[in-house]
Amino acid sequence: MIGLTRRTGEHCRLDPDHIERVEAGSDTVVITTDGGRHCIRETIDQVIARIVEYRASDIAACYVLDRGEDADPLGLGVSGLPPQAHAPGPVVPIRLT
Repeated sequence: MIGLTRRTGEHCRLDPDHIERVEAGSDTVVITTDGGRHCIRETIDQVIARIVEYRASDIAACYVLDRGEDADPLGLGVSGLPPQAHAPGPVVPIRLT
């Protein structure tokens, strides 16, 4: 989610994957795929920069997780445990009678 500010000063968050387009006129308007229209204070360039930053952070986090270097790249977890490889448990055959 990216943080934006409505014209009223209220803060809101939008999912960048649901943004269809951003229009600039007297106001900057974000139009979502469901037809919602959000008038915001940010410029088009600021919205684009936030979307790029959001997507870049996701890609970087996936890269780190794929390499197995850090299970919590953003430091959001509370456990101090080192990252563990995710492997399925042992396979136990089931006999149906």
